[in-house]
Amino acid sequence: MKRYLLGSLVGAVLLFGWQAVAHMGMHHHDAAYKTVPDQENVIDMFPGIFQEEGQYIFPQADMKAPYAEQAKFQKALEGKPWAQVVYHPAYKSDMGMSALRSFVTAFVCLLIFIWILGKNPGNLWTVSLKGLALGFLMFMFVWYNNNIWMQTPWSVISGELIDLLVGWGLCGLWLGWWLNRKGNNGINYNR
Repeated sequence: MKRYLLGSLVGAVLLFGWQAVAHMGMHHHDAAYKTVPDQENVIDMFPGIFQEEGQYIFPQADMKAPYAEQAKFQKALEGKPWAQVVYHPAYKSDMGMSALRSFVTAFVCLLIFIWILGKNPGNLWTVSLKGLALGFLMFMFVWYNNNIWMQTPWSVISGELIDLLVGWGLCGLWLGWWLNRKGNNGINYNR
């Protein structure tokens, strides 16, 4: 168990560390965050439009309306602009808590990954490929599905693909070595 905890801890450092490098130094997420002209006046309108914190899509049919009305509304939207906005009534910056939560999430994900790998995870290269495959699965199910259903632009999801492949690739390499190393007595710990 200690081996799994230490493997997850180092993996979480790699995953969290890559995220920090990617967001602060690599700039492949810059295109995902667009700004608007006159942003102070635009944001000042929001409290009068949005009643509470949440994600808004507009225009949108009344979800309680009969299906025929919803379909008619959707058809009338074809070719017209629409928006998806995540609204927060007050800006709160708590980098310490966000970093802690992100690191703990990475740690838990690594524990689950090790559990999925099982007692015979495979050699360095197969574990590395499994790490890459896990990163790609996460991208496909979360980010690419957002592209399919919400038309999330490629400029947003491409950075996520890079982060998931590099981060989980690093974790796969680390765990491929760590879970297959031999102790001082020459015994493979996986047996």
